Amino acid sequence: MCGNNMSVPLLTDAATVSGAERETAAVIFLHGLGDTGHSWADALSTIRLPHVKYICPHAPRIPVTLNMKMVMPSWFDLMGLSPDAPEDEAGIKKAAENIKALIEHEMKNGIPANRIVLGGFSQVR
Repeated sequence: MCGNNMSVPLLTDAATVSGAERETAAVIFLHGLGDTGHSWADALSTIRLPHVKYICPHAPRIPVTLNMKMVMPSWFDLMGLSPDAPEDEAGIKKAAENIKALIEHEMKNGIPANRIVLGGFSQVR
């Protein structure tokens, strides 16, 4: 991969699975609460496609209110599970900005926007 990964926080330690040939597409896959990108990179490597790069970034380790403020990998704080629980708007916005920067980085390095897929597991609001 070309470019400066230091300007894209989610790329700093991201687990990646490279395509066997020139990469013309990317899958960015976000793990769930308390997990890391490593397990998903391992799983995605079993369905490796020749022209696809899989990027599995790691969420920052933060205190999670829902889990007695235990520090764990989380894209944003979770206050509760009920639909009317307060939301960590600032944390969600920061996560979205970091994901947008990762997508833009891939586009600057030659992957067209229509060949970038964003997926994930578990931590959604």
